Amino acid sequence: MSQDDRAGQGSPYGGVGLNSLLPRAQLIDRFGSALILEEYGKTDLEIIAKKNPSILHQVAANVWNRIIQKAWHAVDPLQFASQFRTSDPRLYQAISTFLGIEVIRDIYYVQGWKSQKRKSSLVVELVVAWVYRNDLLLADITFIDPASPISAGERQFALQTHKGLGLLPTLLGNMECKAKELGCDQLTLTASMRDLVILFRRFGFAVEDSEMGRSGMEIGCGIPMERDV
Repeated sequence: MSQDDRAGQGSPYGGVGLNSLLPRAQLIDRFGSALILEEYGKTDLEIIAKKNPSILHQVAANVWNRIIQKAWHAVDPLQFASQFRTSDPRLYQAISTFLGIEVIRDIYYVQGWKSQKRKSSLVVELVVAWVYRNDLLLADITFIDPASPISAGERQFALQTHKGLGLLPTLLGNMECKAKELGCDQLTLTASMRDLVILFRRFGFAVEDSEMGRSGMEIGCGIPMERDV
C-alpha cells in the first residue's frame, strides 16, 4: 500500500511506533511529493513474507543465533536446520512455538521510491524489528540517491553503487531513543561485509564476542554486531 493508501487506516505497527524510526521529514524535504512509500508492520507479517521472504528469515535467524551464542536457552543448534537450508520466512513461527516465546514483538518494513516504483528509483529500504530477548534489530538499511551513481574506483564499500542520503546517523539516533523507550537491552545488526564493520563502529557498535562474530570477521561476511542501549 502507498503512503496515501495507509492514511486513515489506523496504526499497523503494534502500538510501539517503529514507523517513527524512519527519517520521514528529511526524505520528504529531499523528494517532496515525488516520494512514494509502502509501509508494513507486525499485522502484515504474511505480506512481508511474500514480498521479502529472505529478510523475514534473516530476522528470525538473527534471534536464533543469539539464543545459541548467548546461551539464553539450552537448545540443539541444529533444531531448525531444515528451515535454515530453505531460508524459510516463517522460521520465526517455528522458534516461537518451540520455545513458547514471541520472536518478533514488532516489525517495520518500508520501501520508498522517487516518482515511480521501480528498482532504479529506490531511495530507501528499511527493516527494523523489536525481537526476543529484548533487542532492537536493524535487519536491513538502504538510503540511496538514484541520481548519483559512484564509479567502481570511487566506492568506499564493496556493495555501494550510489551516493547515500546522509540519513544513517539520524536513523541510528532514532533507534537509540526508541530502544530506551521500549526498555531494550541492545541495538543489534549483521554487517553483510567486513568493510561495513568500520562504518558501524563509528556509531558505537562492536562485533559480537562469540564464535559467530569471530568466524564472520574471518570470512568477511555475516558479522553480528551489537551496542548497549
